[in-house]
Amino acid sequence: MIAEIIKYTLPSLVMLGAVYVMLYFFIKGNRHQLEYLKEEQKLARLKLDNDRTQNSQKVIIPLKLQAYERMVLFLERVNPPNLIKRSIKPGQKVADFQSAMLRNIREEYEHNMSQQLYIGDAAWEMVKAAKEEVARLINTSAARFQTSDEAALMAKDLLTSGFDASNDPVEKALIALKKEVRDHF
Repeated sequence: MIAEIIKYTLPSLVMLGAVYVMLYFFIKGNRHQLEYLKEEQKLARLKLDNDRTQNSQKVIIPLKLQAYERMVLFLERVNPPNLIKRSIKPGQKVADFQSAMLRNIREEYEHNMSQQLYIGDAAWEMVKAAKEEVARLINTSAARFQTSDEAALMAKDLLTSGFDASNDPVEKALIALKKEVRDHF
């Protein structure tokens, strides 16, 4: 009877052991394969993120450079000597001249406001400050004259009593923009 039990149990135990060994190596192999697939997926994700970053940089860098260019152009256009040339008309009176210059500044600023997305906060604040200082200079100069005086008198006053070289807000903003471009690109 014991021989009979051993006769049936021993082959079952051998078979169970063989199945166990096979499953052990199968699971171990699958675990290595799963680890490999996880690493591959991680590398693919990193490559995709890197590609996405590079592609966005290909788009953003030209937009940023264009923003700096536009802000430099804005500052050059609102610089009093350049603004005077674009705003003055023969026979124009002070009130109309003042209004034309302030309108030019406002239109230029509104046209370029979206560029603040691409330039640094400090440089944008300097651009805004320069715009405000130029408007203040125009208003201060206009206050020295009668509204019916010739615009040429105010233009001469703006050119002679304008910003001194050491305290020119337009020049300071230009320097800040140039420094940001050099630092970032």
